[in-house]
Amino acid sequence: MKPITKKYILAGVGLTVTGVIIYFAYKYIDRKITEKKLREGKIKSDKDAPPDEKIIKPAEIPQMIGKTVYPKVYVNVRSENYVDNRWPNNFIGKVDAPNPVGKVLDVTINGEGAVWYKVAPITANLKDDKTLGSANKKATTGYVREDNITLK
Repeated sequence: MKPITKKYILAGVGLTVTGVIIYFAYKYIDRKITEKKLREGKIKSDKDAPPDEKIIKPAEIPQMIGKTVYPKVYVNVRSENYVDNRWPNNFIGKVDAPNPVGKVLDVTINGEGAVWYKVAPITANLKDDKTLGSANKKATTGYVREDNITLK
């Protein structure tokens, strides 16, 4: 290896390490400044924010159970109440409008704050997707995200 190549490699490694150190130092300092502002009352915490209008109140859940779910355009039915497109993914099937997805069994809110409906899918309406794979026609339950569906 030529000496100039070694210098370029060392310079690249040095710059990368410096960049990582600066990034974490910035994040640490930013967190400390935010904590100080919270303590002094200059900014408000998310805990003090007004409740989100989209959050479903527990009293509303029994009224939703048993209703039929329809996709706005299309909806991906998942085996859990989150999106996982890694292999193996949690894709059960895709349902295009105006076909019904199924009946609501339960309503959940995942860790990201998204509202998901647990449904009993109509397996005849489950379609394959080019990127996500084949539909699982044996699924007895699945989850659909609230922003992709309407209830009737």
